Amino acid sequence: MEPVDAQEVELSIVLPAYNEAANVAAMAAKLTEVARPLGSFEIVFVDDGSSDGTLSEIKALARRTDAVRYVSFTRNFGHQAALRAGLCHARGRAVVLMDCDFQHPPELLPALVAEWRKGARVVTTTRRDEPGNQGYWKRVTSRLFYRTLNAIGDVRIEPGSADFLLLDRQVVDTVNGFTGPDLFLRGLVRWLGFPLVTLPYEVGLRQAGDSKFTLGRMVSLAAAGIVAHSLRPLRLAIYLAFGFVAIGFLLLVYSIVSFLWIAHTVAGWSSLMATIAIIAAAQMLVLGIIGEYVGRSLREARQWPAYVVAEASAEGQSQEG
Repeated sequence: MEPVDAQEVELSIVLPAYNEAANVAAMAAKLTEVARPLGSFEIVFVDDGSSDGTLSEIKALARRTDAVRYVSFTRNFGHQAALRAGLCHARGRAVVLMDCDFQHPPELLPALVAEWRKGARVVTTTRRDEPGNQGYWKRVTSRLFYRTLNAIGDVRIEPGSADFLLLDRQVVDTVNGFTGPDLFLRGLVRWLGFPLVTLPYEVGLRQAGDSKFTLGRMVSLAAAGIVAHSLRPLRLAIYLAFGFVAIGFLLLVYSIVSFLWIAHTVAGWSSLMATIAIIAAAQMLVLGIIGEYVGRSLREARQWPAYVVAEASAEGQSQEG
């Protein structure tokens, strides 16, 4: 096979990997099989601070083939940071982002590339939510998240969307121009407005290991998506504050009526406590929402990096079929 210059790489495949030592070799082999007919390609693993030998497995692959490159973080910075690092290091005219656990099926790559070659600059995917594909809790929370985000956000994201997508080089360069630490990628690529096509897929079976997407990570991702793409929670806080004021006023009226016309009423105590509780709850809610935005504004002002790279592979050559 003839070596291909970095500028001629047709397709980059970016795979964040966190404690996926048992999957990286099998995934690389499958991707090589699927991507070879599509032209020149490279596989870019991003080790997100793994502790199980994932980086050693990736380095072994990189020594055996120039098609495999890697980036390694100093610690676990999270899935979104790993995706962004992969985008910064990918050299292809098109870049596919996908997970390393086979739940994003490699067999869909030809369809993604075909849509790109037809003119789409962003090719996204949506899961088919069949009962056997995901657990009940994951399906319910996913639907709730997208319904909430679509109700209050500035962009519409299809239910079942994931960070399994293809981006044209123009889109990649645009995304890499955003420097904030809290980008929500699947919302950002829609907000940019490039021509977009969506393909459905069935969730594949994890080959080894357990899911790393815990409840805490789900909540963090949901918060990032809502805060990054909507100011409506701030307005909602104002509306809620007015609502609680109205409730407090009604309780005040009730207290006066009870004192004047209802016998055996302990004057003021219950209504006073209820009013204090409601107003305190309203204040805490408003302060909590504002605090979320202020905290993220502080992170933006600090201009801290979204991740720190410990090491990366040398600029190898891509593999061409």
